[in-house]
Amino acid sequence: MIQRKPIVYAAISLAMFGIVACGDDNNSATANQPAASAGKTAPAAAASSAAGKPTAPIDISYEVIGNAFVGVPVAINVIVTSAQGPINLEFSINDSSALMFQSGQVERLEIADPSSGSLQQVSVIPQREGRVYLNVSAEIQAPDGLNIRSMAIPIKVGSAPEKTTVNGELLEGTDGETVISMPAVESN
Repeated sequence: MIQRKPIVYAAISLAMFGIVACGDDNNSATANQPAASAGKTAPAAAASSAAGKPTAPIDISYEVIGNAFVGVPVAINVIVTSAQGPINLEFSINDSSALMFQSGQVERLEIADPSSGSLQQVSVIPQREGRVYLNVSAEIQAPDGLNIRSMAIPIKVGSAPEKTTVNGELLEGTDGETVISMPAVESN
């Protein structure tokens, strides 16, 4: 028969030693701190309370007008707002096999006063079904340097609806109702 009691006692005593050692380290660290710093917040605590990653003072919103279909131009309203200005605005496409600009579309412009919200309409032509992206980048010169806000606008592209062909001719019947006249075809 194997005796396990000494192993169990050794494990318990090591665990208790670790707990006691940790408790002593915390007490000794507190005891070594000067009394004058007791009311100050630690630099790590101040850093953790920061609001997050700084962003450019620019707001960008968008609206895709209507439904997007392959090969059919689609308009996108992009609204850029900022309390500062001027803003350099750029539209770009990463995958030309998925999306392309309509001819004559301005890809880079400057907005002198974006404080009330500047509306820019962009026309693109989807080249495939699925989700495609138009990139928007707004740059503003600030006292601390160049600030940039970028986003990718998703465009859901479906297949174009089938065009139905009407067989026959639309006529108005004797009672005023519209009917389709479908003449019989003679077979030889």
